[in-house]
Amino acid sequence: MRTFMTAALLLSLAATHVLAPIPAFAQDSAKVILDRHERTIKAGDLAGVMADYADNAVLVAPAGIVAGEKNIAGTNVFEGKANIRKFFQVLTTRELPAVKTMVATYEFKTNDTALMHWAQYKGTPKEVSGTDIWVIRGGKIITQVVLVNPPKK
Repeated sequence: MRTFMTAALLLSLAATHVLAPIPAFAQDSAKVILDRHERTIKAGDLAGVMADYADNAVLVAPAGIVAGEKNIAGTNVFEGKANIRKFFQVLTTRELPAVKTMVATYEFKTNDTALMHWAQYKGTPKEVSGTDIWVIRGGKIITQVVLVNPPKK
């Protein structure tokens, strides 16, 4: 719960800090962006993945994904495309087999905010799952928060 509250606070701060309010795009536009994002990451297309992000986007993820990132309450905060690129360089190279196994469903909360419920290695002992929170404005991802569920015991 604490991780979720921290992520929610960071998401609200990032969403107001990153861009001034822009009229929300239709839900279909966010779905198109997220579908493309999922395809490009599975393909290991780093340039394609990065094309979805605003220059001043913020990504918050569990600590330990990329060495040397600022740790705030057990999370890594990647500010700007150059830092977000570090996160996805890890996922599109070293962790690609896990990403290729990902299955995802989307839950749209508003025209520009969506939850992506995902699982990797679904149904196996290696299964990992979680939820990403997305804020998309002006056709670009401005905020992404990655929440990983605790391992099954």
